[in-house]
Amino acid sequence: MPVYGAVTSFNAGELSPKMIGRTDVSQYAKGCRKLCNFFVTPYGAVERRPGTLFVAKSKSRRVRLIKFVFSSDAAYVCEFGDRYIRFFRNGRQLVCDGAPVEIATFYTADQLERIQVIQSADVMTIVHPLHPVMELRRIEENSFVLIEKEFEYPPVLEPNIDDSIKITPSAVSGTIELVATADVFDAGNIGGFWQLVHTRKKSEIKKDFDSDGVSDTLEVFGNWTFTTHGTWTGNVVLQRSYDGGESWYNYQTFSSAKDSNTSTSGIEQDENVLYRVVMQDYEQSDTGTLKLCRILFVNPDFVTTGVVRITSVADARHASGNVIRKLGGTDATFEWNEGAWSNRRGFPCSVAFFEERMMFGGTASRPQTVWGSKTGDWDNFLLSDKDDAGLEFTLASDTVNTISWMCQHNALIIGTLDSEWTLSASDSGAALTPSNAKVKRQSVYGSSRTPALMVGDTVLFVQRGKRKIREFVYTWEKEGYSSPDMTVLAEHITRSEVIETTLQQLPDSILWCVLGNGTIAALTYERDQEVIGWHRHTTAGKFVSVCAVPDQVSNDIYFAVDRAGETCIEILSPRTFDDIADACFVDSAVIYNGTETDTIDNLDHLEGMTVSILADGALQTGKVVENGQVILDVPAKKVVIGLAYESVVAPMPYEVDMPDGTSMLRKKAVGEVRVRVYDSVGGEITSGNGDFQQVISRDVLSDSMDARVNLKTEVVVMNLLSGFACETNIEIRQIDPLPLNVSSLVITLDVAEK
Repeated sequence: MPVYGAVTSFNAGELSPKMIGRTDVSQYAKGCRKLCNFFVTPYGAVERRPGTLFVAKSKSRRVRLIKFVFSSDAAYVCEFGDRYIRFFRNGRQLVCDGAPVEIATFYTADQLERIQVIQSADVMTIVHPLHPVMELRRIEENSFVLIEKEFEYPPVLEPNIDDSIKITPSAVSGTIELVATADVFDAGNIGGFWQLVHTRKKSEIKKDFDSDGVSDTLEVFGNWTFTTHGTWTGNVVLQRSYDGGESWYNYQTFSSAKDSNTSTSGIEQDENVLYRVVMQDYEQSDTGTLKLCRILFVNPDFVTTGVVRITSVADARHASGNVIRKLGGTDATFEWNEGAWSNRRGFPCSVAFFEERMMFGGTASRPQTVWGSKTGDWDNFLLSDKDDAGLEFTLASDTVNTISWMCQHNALIIGTLDSEWTLSASDSGAALTPSNAKVKRQSVYGSSRTPALMVGDTVLFVQRGKRKIREFVYTWEKEGYSSPDMTVLAEHITRSEVIETTLQQLPDSILWCVLGNGTIAALTYERDQEVIGWHRHTTAGKFVSVCAVPDQVSNDIYFAVDRAGETCIEILSPRTFDDIADACFVDSAVIYNGTETDTIDNLDHLEGMTVSILADGALQTGKVVENGQVILDVPAKKVVIGLAYESVVAPMPYEVDMPDGTSMLRKKAVGEVRVRVYDSVGGEITSGNGDFQQVISRDVLSDSMDARVNLKTEVVVMNLLSGFACETNIEIRQIDPLPLNVSSLVITLDVAEK
């Protein structure tokens, strides 16, 4: 009994083999048994993945690619390798004086996976649990420098509460010695910080002016008040100095003609600022009870917080260091804090921005702690009761919740090894402050250490175990966040574990996932259009790393690919082209464009490999690279040469409703198939019997292999005439270096009687 059916969309992507026969699931009709080296598009069609262009060989075999985006005009890819960084831009390696631009680092090849970064303008902040926080700075267009991040006030541990354990500094600035009354220092503190608090002996200026003159000076920080009393004539000037009293600047002036006094206040935001009071044009009063000008300047924030960076440790009670923030005195003090980050305590493993704060999370000794900087001051983590002060929170969990990543959303989302949390202000309309923080556990799936990615208004993260991609999204029904599984219908797609991810935003939103077996699983994700489709990508080698960076109108996708023991840096070729001669559908490709020639060189990275060639739009295959070159059969002006790859799209077994029931598990044969294609040429189709038929003729006049091919948009009618089987196994593939885009199928089935 002949029946007709249509496949109008493929945008459910590749589905699990366990889904075969599940026609009751809506995605079944739009899904595929196989989808390899094709893109799922939001329109329903599948488009063949373009090839990759060879850029350069990496310095080391094991690398990680990380984007550095200064602007859409200045977007770089950083090649992190074994103790170095190299740079790429616009599909080319940055070179200076004939050599690649390179920066030395202390990250070994084994440590690359744990690197996490955030970026603002021309500064990338880099964290790793074994190393201090670093900053990669863009100095000029093709110049970078890597330096350790400096802190005004670094994060610290809990304050000492034992008043018998005191530390005495030898000086308030410069290189000093620290002597403790108990064992507090450790060699692991070298390079870390120590915070000392001294109660300031003087917190006010008091003076009676009965003539012109100048008061004593006072170092001021924080809130201050200023008042005058008496009957007097003249000008009282409040002055500030920023250079230790060398230069003074008028800040505020108050005048009286025997008729007024002043009472005012302010906040000094800067540190190491001196204040003094100057009386000018004074005249003695002959009336009043107090016939002079009495001034009182008070700075009630009467403690000084100093910071020392430890440079050496003689023993548990003696250490040396450099003063980073001036100390308040040389007296012994029991008010001290050890720095939170050091070789002894570990360094943060995650970093994010949130509400103008720089947030760090998770060290070896404080795996559940989040530190936030002062608002708008990313180098200052000093804690206080002020709303914009630094803050610190530890997740209150019944298990050890090591922080894996943090991501900025309308709350700070925190992924830990066994659950997902949000940190925000208790009032949704307020800014986060030390006094109004609300930490809430939202789900208990657990997160891998792969950083989460913001996609539109949702967050995608890799679940602990590295097998599932979950969506972290706010739901009004729950009044909280849920984490649905994005691999639930394609559980097989990440079977070899997700190692690394990157997000392509244009022209389509695609999450690229490097897998442990060297292939890539990609997710076309357009939530608003209800498009969630997986597709696999393979190459003649193993994918090591992937990175997406923006350009003017799209995203550039860079790959690090292990090919025969050498790692190549490659970039995905453009998906659109004006002429077939410009098309690139081979990997690790080299493009020649010049005078007519029959010799193509600069192919050292493909030495000994069999390559496919598109020469002036005509196919040449079966060539082997020898001595870094290939000899063409026919000379050409434009040549694209590289490694062939197979692209396959196979819809799910087609089932239809019959008058006497369903066609499922009944024997059926595929007859006529109509394939709608666009901007395509070549390709093959089979009904599962192993016999492939060409889909589109390569040329109108000739099928000769050396004839120029022409792109076509048409409906191709084919007779597959397969034998009877319980399932249809239609498969379309492309093995030539040519485009193939499929938008729909119409299938004629002959269904056997029961």
